[in-house]
Amino acid sequence: MHQSFSIGLIALIALTTGCSEVTFKEPVPLNRRNLNAFPKAWHGEWSDAEGDVYAIAGSGFTSSDSAAEPVQLGPSVLLKRFQGYLVLNQQQDNGGWEVLLAKRKKDRLLLYQFEASNEASVAVWEAILGGSMQQEAAPSLDANRKSYVLSPENNLAFRQLILKGGLTEIGELIRKID
Repeated sequence: MHQSFSIGLIALIALTTGCSEVTFKEPVPLNRRNLNAFPKAWHGEWSDAEGDVYAIAGSGFTSSDSAAEPVQLGPSVLLKRFQGYLVLNQQQDNGGWEVLLAKRKKDRLLLYQFEASNEASVAVWEAILGGSMQQEAAPSLDANRKSYVLSPENNLAFRQLILKGGLTEIGELIRKID
């Protein structure tokens, strides 16, 4: 996956492409109920630094980028709450789950993901998960690029991944005010 695209677009389009360097064996957080819709406070139009607009409503969101597919919650796209974040899980073609976390701070949405190119984050994953983290060669043109499968044994381990630096902030969306 190419690293130099629009901040918000990477987060949202990555969820529709099936191309991820970091996946989880199952949706996280574990044993938490799935939300049927985005909370009402998240509804509305949000824009990224590039000027792309994302509309969140009900059980999905769309992008002003014509190449982006709408995302709807369902069996392969799950939304959960955890530690003040909304956690969006999307099942990939290989059966793994790609995870995006978002935190709302008034009229800003901060977007985070587990980023394989962030060496400090990878070190945190190794320290917390140990043997329950698998590293593989990524199916890409770059033979040096690695792919990771994370498998926290419980929500305490997932919480530690978040709190101890396992996440990478990938962007920010600002609410559009009409």
